[in-house]
Amino acid sequence: MLRKLFGGGRKPALVKGTHKLQDGFAKKVDVGDVLAGTGRQVVFCRIEGKLYALDSQCPHEGGRIADGPLLDGKHVTCPLHHYKFDPTTGKAVDVACPNAKAYKVREADGDAEIWL
Repeated sequence: MLRKLFGGGRKPALVKGTHKLQDGFAKKVDVGDVLAGTGRQVVFCRIEGKLYALDSQCPHEGGRIADGPLLDGKHVTCPLHHYKFDPTTGKAVDVACPNAKAYKVREADGDAEIWL
């Protein structure tokens, strides 16, 4: 399972074990203390070997973007209204919906740094 640590301010947060995420899948991770308001729930996605990260909150009506297999191997979905998003950019696909928030992420040595 992915473990997480939080780095505050403009420093990146460290998320341990991202190398375990398989290509074509998404995994939700709490980064920081979400309940205390000092963190975020993030959906990490691996597409063609590269790691991407989106805020898990759907911008449409506050649903949560699902983890698990990516639709067509390249899109995450919000099960509330079946909206789909491109994890590489956060753009909504084929729907009139604001884009999901995408985060800068850098992976090295099996772990990831993410700028919230």
